[in-house]
Amino acid sequence: MKKYLIYIILIIAFLIRIFGLDWDQGSHIHPDERFLTMVETSLQLPKNIGEYFNTATSPLNPYNTKFSFFVYGTFPVFLTKLIGEISGYNGYGEIHFIGRILSALFDTLTIYFLYLISKKKLIAPLIYTFLVLPLQLSHFFAVDTFATTFIIACFWALNANIIFLSAIFFGLAMACKISVVYFLPIIFLYLLFKYFKTDKIKIISSLIIFGIFSFALFRIFQPYSFTGLIKINPQFINNIKELSAMSKDTSFFPPSVQWHSKTPILFPLQNIVLWGIGLPFSLLFLFLIIKNYHKALRWPLEIKLSLLWVILLILYQGSQFVHPMRYFISIYPFFSLILGYFIIKNKKYQKLFNFCFILNLIWAVSFLSIYSRPNSRIEASNWFYKNVPDQSVITNETWDDPLPFGQSSKDYTGLMLDIFYGDDDPKKWPSINSKLDQAAYMIMSSNRLWGSIPKVSKQFPITEKYYRDIFENKTVWKRAVRVVSYPGFNLPFMKKCLYIGLSDYPISKNSFFEIDNKCLRPGIYFRDDLADESFTVYDHAQVLIFKKQ
Repeated sequence: MKKYLIYIILIIAFLIRIFGLDWDQGSHIHPDERFLTMVETSLQLPKNIGEYFNTATSPLNPYNTKFSFFVYGTFPVFLTKLIGEISGYNGYGEIHFIGRILSALFDTLTIYFLYLISKKKLIAPLIYTFLVLPLQLSHFFAVDTFATTFIIACFWALNANIIFLSAIFFGLAMACKISVVYFLPIIFLYLLFKYFKTDKIKIISSLIIFGIFSFALFRIFQPYSFTGLIKINPQFINNIKELSAMSKDTSFFPPSVQWHSKTPILFPLQNIVLWGIGLPFSLLFLFLIIKNYHKALRWPLEIKLSLLWVILLILYQGSQFVHPMRYFISIYPFFSLILGYFIIKNKKYQKLFNFCFILNLIWAVSFLSIYSRPNSRIEASNWFYKNVPDQSVITNETWDDPLPFGQSSKDYTGLMLDIFYGDDDPKKWPSINSKLDQAAYMIMSSNRLWGSIPKVSKQFPITEKYYRDIFENKTVWKRAVRVVSYPGFNLPFMKKCLYIGLSDYPISKNSFFEIDNKCLRPGIYFRDDLADESFTVYDHAQVLIFKKQ
């Protein structure tokens, strides 16, 4: 029976990763997923292998449709397109489901490779199964889970001394996300430490084999990064440069504003510890590292390098200006591998692990609950149609998804507030104020603006005051409803909501506990307002609707 437990874990892992598959009810809220879905529906499968490799004419090349800017790996795009065409689920309203299922499937494969690396022990796979960030990213059609699977597969093949297979997996990883090249030092160190004392020639030959096979796979599955056999496509290089420019601390491009108020290293660590992994497992991990550091020389090579990878990526990526949570997803399987190893080697901490596992399981289940109920933007839209009169003038904010979603017999006049654009001086405010004067309702469909702009008051002093006055009830705008979908538990007998955790409102004082008498779904919830914006705005954004008094 014991040998079948891994398959039970894999089945559970896959099921909770596809739980609530249509979590946004066809509204395409996730911007990266929405973009990839648009790309998918614009592509066509090539007629032959020659057309496939012809960068200038291939109908599978996003550059040849209407997408001159494309920096994603193409392997997940090609695989999703192929399965979509075969299954018939290839339209704009369908193909993202194929992508989500594949994302969940690949993340489940990560668990199986963890099982193989840990010599068929179940602790590491069990830990990773219930980590929250992998659970969340598995619900999105994006490239992160694909790349992570191939990275851990590459590491397994190295550990199994199958160099060419390791190179194949690494080439596929690069064809999912080019930034996985950061893992190359770990591969080099693995080969160096493994063969330095016994066979130095083996190091050189292994590196040559690795280079050939990994480049070949990258060339095959990311073909449009090239215009010749090995000549890089200038358009691809220009796209990378454009992306890099948007990620610098001199940029005030809307997605970059949030990072001007974040502390490098500390903020990504906070996100990993509190939200992505969870506090119980994070503290247990630190405790076991401290308890076992004096035995570090006796740790297996794969554990030493796993810890090195975790530390290096946090230090390097965390020190960059832009450091969203998904950029760190590739350390999560290695975290699980290390923690699993220490638990197996320290049997006396088994009860402590069990306790931490239960606490982390509560966090994982509470997070999964957001996929059991309507998305907050959908729910806010339903409230809007029920409570806001026909012909009302409403406002939304640029750089966010305008509400309400869906179809209704009611007709509203929608105005967009260009708060994010232009210098923050009096010149841009007459237009905004004119629209506010006309409006009866104001919608903030997430914290994208009010959660980032007020923290950069030197750059946006007028806007900072604008938001602070609204949230401190110093204007004619009064909150009509707050729609949240925090991780937590719906308990109807409570009649109220208890929110645990600090809010992030631009006011002078935020409380750690809040009781909401007017919430739509009574219960106990963990407030994650302080987490990385990308952790909340896609699948459980906080929606605020204000009414003019």
